[in-house]
Amino acid sequence: MTYCQRDEELLNKYFLEALCLFHKTQWIYNHPVTEILVKESLDAIPKEWLDVLQILSNEQLNNFVVNKTLPVWPKTLQNFIEKCKYINKLSRVNPSTTLKVPQQFIKGLNPKKQHEIIHLAELIHKQCKTLNIEVIVDFGSGLGYVSQLLYHLYGYKVLGLDGNETNINIARNRQMKIYPTSVNHVKYAYCKLSCHSVETIESLLLSEFGKIDNICFIGLHACGDLSVYVSKIFNNMKNAQLLILISCCYHKLSVSQNENVISNSVQHFDHFPMSQCLQKAITYSNLDTSTFLRQPFLRLACQEPAERWINMSQDSHDTHAFHVLARAVFELYVKQNNLHLKKQVRKATRRSQCSSIENYVKDTLLRYTLEPINETIPRREGKFNDHEMIENDITELWKHHCQRLRQVEVYTGLQLILQAPAESFVLQDRLCWLREQGLNAIIIPVMNNILSPRSNAIIAQKVNNISLNRIAKRKENV
Repeated sequence: MTYCQRDEELLNKYFLEALCLFHKTQWIYNHPVTEILVKESLDAIPKEWLDVLQILSNEQLNNFVVNKTLPVWPKTLQNFIEKCKYINKLSRVNPSTTLKVPQQFIKGLNPKKQHEIIHLAELIHKQCKTLNIEVIVDFGSGLGYVSQLLYHLYGYKVLGLDGNETNINIARNRQMKIYPTSVNHVKYAYCKLSCHSVETIESLLLSEFGKIDNICFIGLHACGDLSVYVSKIFNNMKNAQLLILISCCYHKLSVSQNENVISNSVQHFDHFPMSQCLQKAITYSNLDTSTFLRQPFLRLACQEPAERWINMSQDSHDTHAFHVLARAVFELYVKQNNLHLKKQVRKATRRSQCSSIENYVKDTLLRYTLEPINETIPRREGKFNDHEMIENDITELWKHHCQRLRQVEVYTGLQLILQAPAESFVLQDRLCWLREQGLNAIIIPVMNNILSPRSNAIIAQKVNNISLNRIAKRKENV
């Protein structure tokens, strides 16, 4: 699909409307969920929205979030939903497969991982077959699941690259133990990538497989900057002909130097936006995107999809609302007393302790320490070592906010509705960049997004667009 002036005009309109939507609705996502009371996020929900959403039954609320239907529509809420539908260009098609995989390749893998590697392997083969590609570079190859499957099912030679030496060592050990016949066809190498790693990859390919003229790049859930690096290496590497990339963890994109990732209210990123078209739209909009297209926005883009609410029970909603609001009350108490929380364990609060606010506070105080923001105050002095007093204070604070549990679920539902537009916006920027480089590129759904939330792949080619058009039509007809 070639890039032309008409595409640019449509994308410019798309990006401008998206920027306007995210700017107007930043109250939904632009702060951590732990701060919904501190930042008064629940108070920002329009009253006319709350009036209709709070009284919905559990089934009606789920249906509103997933299918965007409502018995009564305030006009402003309907406009919000219509804008979200327009900005979300991601398909909801959930592809099926008849591919049969030997048990040894999925043993020990959870259903999500099985689903991902099977669907991705099938897509890769369909694309590579049309271009007579026999060698694949697997970026972020992890423990080698996709690499081994591609060799076993289709006979591809695969170079698995990973920036984690432990992953490489485990992949090699698994290969020797479970897939010894693949040692001359599937190779693993430790490699720290950047946008300038073309020569490194060419050298690795030459040493492992000799001179190759036709190569496919793949990445399953390439995290943060890795997706950007792979895209730019693909564009600059002459013998790379096909790119199949599923991204994740957009919020881990590197923030420009001299900016504090956590505390700064303004953020610029090294690789977002990527496309000239989005950059022009930002300039034309006259909006300061560094204040609302920050890490919280990119985190929203990689949250779970709205579809996960399709059969969510009332008990699950109640548990979620309690956990979110209790943590928010704890954060409000901390801010009101000029404290900060310091984790003592990796998992700060256990959902098993969410049966009551008293249990929640006791458990949280066992797993956090409260420390004064002002370091001149001795840590061991004052009331903040008196757990009983803290428990009483937080319990009293909870009593002032516990009636807002339903609002928490409404707020969460609005975030879920905005998630797909946010992810679509990020991926459209990357798609646009690829097309600006003169590449043929599309986005297609590869997996069931309920099972695997990051389910859309960007596919790019340096050759004719016949196979891309065919697979796009095939997915539309599923």
